[in-house]
Amino acid sequence: MTHTAFFSVLDTAPLDPALASFLAQAAAQGNPPLESLPPPVARQIYRELAAGLGLPAPAIASAIDRVIDGPGSPLTLRIYQPNAEGPLPLLLYVHGGGFVIGDLETHDKVCRTLCHDVAAVVVAVDYRLAPEHPFPAAVDDAACALRWVAAHARELGADPSRIALAGDSAGAQLAAVAALRAAGAAALHAPRALGLIYPVAQHYSEPSPSMAENGEGKFLSTGVMQWFIDSYLGGRQELARHADFALLHSQALGALPPTWLATMGHDPLRDEGHALALRIAQAGVPTEHRHYPGAIHACIHFTAVSSLGTQVMADLAAWLRLQLSNPMPG
Repeated sequence: MTHTAFFSVLDTAPLDPALASFLAQAAAQGNPPLESLPPPVARQIYRELAAGLGLPAPAIASAIDRVIDGPGSPLTLRIYQPNAEGPLPLLLYVHGGGFVIGDLETHDKVCRTLCHDVAAVVVAVDYRLAPEHPFPAAVDDAACALRWVAAHARELGADPSRIALAGDSAGAQLAAVAALRAAGAAALHAPRALGLIYPVAQHYSEPSPSMAENGEGKFLSTGVMQWFIDSYLGGRQELARHADFALLHSQALGALPPTWLATMGHDPLRDEGHALALRIAQAGVPTEHRHYPGAIHACIHFTAVSSLGTQVMADLAAWLRLQLSNPMPG
């Protein structure tokens, strides 16, 4: 449970044929680039993609929305309960979407699947989105949600000593920063584990080879990433290396809990995710890096298209079950 395993060199593989066919069909439709659309329209497109391209989620006991006091406005949480006896582990999930799109609906299947497969209470946070609410609104909300679940775990039927965070893409970045803030704030219980699926780890002004290699035609484009980050940072270039944004410039990675990190071979964010896994491991954190060489960004939504997204979710769930299997002594 405490070992470190990561790849110094990533395996390569052709794009998964099912994903390649999906991308070709999407390109043939000739839709306008996402970054050319108003944010509300882009958000609705994302909701429709997530609803239409994912397998049905497994059955769980319940999913209930709850509103709490947030740092800038009321904050909605969706609380998923598994068909299992407590006290249970608890997972705070932070959705992806480039800080601009994504919500409780786009990641409802993801959260239901993790709730079922980990046998954990899952809490999803509907954090504020850019450009309406630029940095640091989203990470402030994620950190607030973590404090809330730590304080209310028993009320939710969960064990406060068995709390984990996870997220995908921008949500993985936010989950990591929330974990770092908790480590420095003497929280009620520091998170036991952190799961990061294709995380954002740096500003686009420091492009990686994978950004050039996969920045067109692989679902997540260079243009979309620039729009996302410019919207989130409000065009403030001085924030490009801020530790609460650019994880690769953080000097505090050693304070993270044991971390599982997934990269996809045909993802523009592949190399920054790989670099982040190496940095976290080098900081002394037990780290498990899983690489999926035939996959693309956002594949966890495309489980009806390809089994690779299903495999990513299953691997994360198995790791979380192991990390959260035993209560902390005392």
